[in-house]
Amino acid sequence: MKDRILYAMANDLGIDRFENESEMQYCSRVLYSAMASWVKAAALDRPVTSIQGAVPGVSRRHIFDKCTAVLNEILKRYPESRPWFEMEPETGSPIGVLQGRLIRHGDLLQVGFGTNLILTRSSQMPLSGKVECRKGEILSQDTYYSGIAMLQETQERIIFEPEPVIDVTGWFEDFVHSAWWKTESIDKDVQYFNAYKKSKNNHSCWQSERPKSVEGIWFARRNICQNGYEYYLLRQDEYLYEHRVDPFLQKVSEHRRFMMAMRHMVGNDVPIDVYHYTDHVLVKLRIHLPQKENSLLETFAWPHNSITDKLEWDMGELVWEFVKPHLCGLGIKLIEERTRHG
Repeated sequence: MKDRILYAMANDLGIDRFENESEMQYCSRVLYSAMASWVKAAALDRPVTSIQGAVPGVSRRHIFDKCTAVLNEILKRYPESRPWFEMEPETGSPIGVLQGRLIRHGDLLQVGFGTNLILTRSSQMPLSGKVECRKGEILSQDTYYSGIAMLQETQERIIFEPEPVIDVTGWFEDFVHSAWWKTESIDKDVQYFNAYKKSKNNHSCWQSERPKSVEGIWFARRNICQNGYEYYLLRQDEYLYEHRVDPFLQKVSEHRRFMMAMRHMVGNDVPIDVYHYTDHVLVKLRIHLPQKENSLLETFAWPHNSITDKLEWDMGELVWEFVKPHLCGLGIKLIEERTRHG
């Protein structure tokens, strides 16, 4: 019975099992995409009595409660996937994660001071000349889910213009040129990012000694609370000048783009592994990405190890063709390998 239910969900979602994929991994992918469709469906709920002038949409709480109950019932049938969805209470909940990702994707829109959500209008967005994304829909014929996104192979030839890719070097140079600088004294507690250090991650590139600059610029940070930092650009002329990175840029993880840009500019790109299997692609990151590029993965790919996994992602080849240029734009060194086994 359980297998028939899982098969029916997978069939509706257009999700096939990968070769050599474990039952738990397959089940978790299906349930992840299924719950994304449930969240979208719940956003269509309407009260039995409609009050004129009421706030449009459906409350986040209603969607959260309804979909959490659905997920809990499903996990009773498939307990092997429960660890995949488990989260520490202080970090959030699976349904909260899906809500946030669907909002960033634009499938759900915030209304009523952000307290309510509605499903966006139906639309199509080409990702490449071969595949397009459908928004504002839950299930449609000849479509399939990849992560939380509903995709469809392009039915007819179209004039396709790829989404512009941010070139990390140009972005860095433009930012430095337009930054507002002020004189500053040297802070003893500052940490510097060493773009020259041979490391597979960025975390170990931080140090207390000032390294060689990158085109006259240093990237620095100060500890302001437990595990919290403020980020700065520094340059040395007659005096030491400082530009504080706006907190909003840090909120959307743009401080990570500075690190990647500086490493790329000195020929020390961060490596990531990309495994091409017969039926899908597995991307293994060693660093966390800026929100813009991370949103591509959290929208169009499946987290590999758990719903909170931000470093390993599964996707089809057509999705990878769309995502790849954006990762290359970050100055990442792709190490691509083709293998027969999953």
